[in-house]
Amino acid sequence: MKAIKNISPARAGLALAAIVVAAGAATGALARADKARELLSQYEKTGETVSCLSLRNVRDTDIVDDYAMLVEASGDVYLNELSGRCIGLSREGRYIHDSATGQMCRGDIIRVMDSFGRSLGGCGLGAFEKLKEIPQEE
Repeated sequence: MKAIKNISPARAGLALAAIVVAAGAATGALARADKARELLSQYEKTGETVSCLSLRNVRDTDIVDDYAMLVEASGDVYLNELSGRCIGLSREGRYIHDSATGQMCRGDIIRVMDSFGRSLGGCGLGAFEKLKEIPQEE
């Protein structure tokens, strides 16, 4: 086993700061994912899908995980199951969607962005499936 060399206090402090930042980012991603899963559990799939939503009507998006997001538009909630894994989406919680048509459509590419504004990769949107709220039992 190799011996650990002496590390300066400054380097040790930087390493500890990096660990703290990474732990904070992971905790934030877990909290966002828990919130989205909890929100998703309040709905059931209807089987009704649309290919596009007008960006003018989109009020909110919630990332469920690296494979899905919820989109609130025109008073309805839609589930978008992405065409594949969108690596880093649930961790970062931010993406960019460019549109020349003013719509968010199946097949459009979204790009995951880190906190420094760097693109981490992209993935394609799927169809938007309308969800129905599950009545709350009292």
